[in-house]
Amino acid sequence: MIKPLGLGYQKIDMCHNFCMLYYLENAELTECMTCGHSHYKPRIGRGKTLVAYKKLRYILFTPRLQRLFMSSRTAEHMTWHQSHHAVDGVIVYPFDDEAWKHFNSVHPYFSAESRNVRLGLCTDGFNPFRSFTAPYFCRPAILTIYNLPPGICMRPEFMFLFMVIPGPSSPGWNIDVCLRPLIDELMQLWSSGALTYDILRKYNFVIRAALMWIINDFPAYGMVSGWSTHGKLACPYCMKNNKAFTLTNGGKTFFVDCHRRFLPPNHRYRKNKKDFFVGRVEKDVASPYLFGEELHDVVSEYSDIVFGLQSGKHKFPGYGLTHNWVK
Repeated sequence: MIKPLGLGYQKIDMCHNFCMLYYLENAELTECMTCGHSHYKPRIGRGKTLVAYKKLRYILFTPRLQRLFMSSRTAEHMTWHQSHHAVDGVIVYPFDDEAWKHFNSVHPYFSAESRNVRLGLCTDGFNPFRSFTAPYFCRPAILTIYNLPPGICMRPEFMFLFMVIPGPSSPGWNIDVCLRPLIDELMQLWSSGALTYDILRKYNFVIRAALMWIINDFPAYGMVSGWSTHGKLACPYCMKNNKAFTLTNGGKTFFVDCHRRFLPPNHRYRKNKKDFFVGRVEKDVASPYLFGEELHDVVSEYSDIVFGLQSGKHKFPGYGLTHNWVK
């Protein structure tokens, strides 16, 4: 529907087992470099068009960002956060949060231009058929623009669907393979940007964008982040410092009473022995949050993994004991 406006999508062939994309330098390959699965389905008859086993549909979002500045109304909304006066200790919107402020301090050149775009990514799987007995699940991915005011940010027209990952099965930890076009476009927008005309101010400028965070349910969080959300180390904040334990009879992992240490030291719930874990007074403090640079240093100690059929079969040393990293 929106292709005549210059907002079409790309069809990118991918391996049937989520090993790789037939993309850029690998576009002409006839079989997967990892598992050897054929790129195309067998031909039936002569003159038939080659059909890939699986196609990823990717919608470029740079043109859609540029079109936000083609309307004077939306162009004004894209910089409303610059005039917002925050109240100390009160989070009204994400730019009042420590993550936004930390990002501004680390990248002052980016934050100096209020029209540069802050993005959030969310993805989830769903069954497109009415009957839930059909074993087919596809996974759309959406980008949200946090420059916009809260009354506009979550409207459907400003939530940009940029990718549909095909089924019938979930990509799991192989979702990194599917996100490569997004990463390429984000790197382009971060480094060199895109020349954009601002109709409100009547001149061109270079727009840049940064992915600030992802918003998912817990299973999808594990897929995207690389920290497995299963077992005793499921919590991505507490990591190895959590207080989870295994039930004696049921054998399930239990996370009850892991949250009181996030309270202030003098909070009355810390000394409550009746309504929480019986007989326990909470004296521990919360684990320190790790910044992106610190997490990057941690995961850099592990080797690269092979995506596809072998994904999930390897285990880094200490998995399940000191960490839950899978990639």
